[in-house]
Amino acid sequence: MKNKKLLVMLGALVVLLVGVFAFSLADSSEGETQEEVPATSEGTDTSEVSEETDEDETFVVGILQTTSHPALDAITKGAIDGLAENGYVDGENTEVLFQNGQGDQNLMNTMAQSLVEDGADILIGIGTPASQAFANATDEIPIIMGAVSDPVGAGLVDSEETPGKNITGVKDEAPVQAQLDMMLELLPEASDIGVLYSSGEDNARAEAERAITAIEDMGLNPVEYTVSSTNEIQQTVATMSQEVDAIYLPTDNTIASAFDTVVSEANRYDVPLIPTVDSMIAQGGLATVGINQTDTGFESGRMAAEVLDGTDPSDFPVYVLNEGDKLVNLEQAELLGIDIPQSVLDEATVIESDE
Repeated sequence: MKNKKLLVMLGALVVLLVGVFAFSLADSSEGETQEEVPATSEGTDTSEVSEETDEDETFVVGILQTTSHPALDAITKGAIDGLAENGYVDGENTEVLFQNGQGDQNLMNTMAQSLVEDGADILIGIGTPASQAFANATDEIPIIMGAVSDPVGAGLVDSEETPGKNITGVKDEAPVQAQLDMMLELLPEASDIGVLYSSGEDNARAEAERAITAIEDMGLNPVEYTVSSTNEIQQTVATMSQEVDAIYLPTDNTIASAFDTVVSEANRYDVPLIPTVDSMIAQGGLATVGINQTDTGFESGRMAAEVLDGTDPSDFPVYVLNEGDKLVNLEQAELLGIDIPQSVLDEATVIESDE
């Protein structure tokens, strides 16, 4: 009897163990099936996820502006517009990080390094000093020069045709000869021409040298004046205004940032100003053949977009802007007692003074 009970218990135990084993086997098989489905599903969705990631990718554009004045402000705006026009829209698929060095080269160097460390995909330097700050900060992240007058002389590129580095962009080469020719149309009696620029800016110095050579070739007398900071501008302009018949102003961020002071002092002595930048005519310049600064910026933005699309900056030729429009400020001419010939008015755009 005892043996029979023992056999029954052993049989029940065997049945229980078989049941547990079978349940375990089924659960394991189901687990493998479940893992295979996501693996297959995951494989199917990979391209879709990748496509969504590409569509949602945000590009970071670092912009460093040399200082604050209307010409550089216009270039910055144009660069952002140029990016947007070519598919890189701030606030949508692009994040623009903007810094302004306010004319302080040490500050610009710090800001440039900060934008590099912030993970910018591309950098746009508005003005020569800003572009140089970026060049000192990185030789890997692509850099676009926004309005540099002499990129080779500034050490930014090997040549305009083949930059050779991580830098390319826009050269705004002032049409110096056309500007001086227009000056003589308005001031046929002028002989002593002052040339004012900042000694600390490579772009200004290079452009001033071109102007001095052109003035000499025209049989006129160039008189060179330099300042090292905005603090010297008022006294320098007051001095030169008593010694020259007109003042020519190369592209210069230091002078531009204090242009109201230049105008005020020159007007005291009825000396006309011939700037190279279009926006300075509304501020009190007499006339110029000026390159549109917004267009300059737009080309910088366009080139930045092409580099983001895959163009190698090292063999992407520098874009040269060297033609401008005749601009004249009639209010300033009247203030200075200068008659504008009809031949000039027929070709020029009349610019009103800023209020």
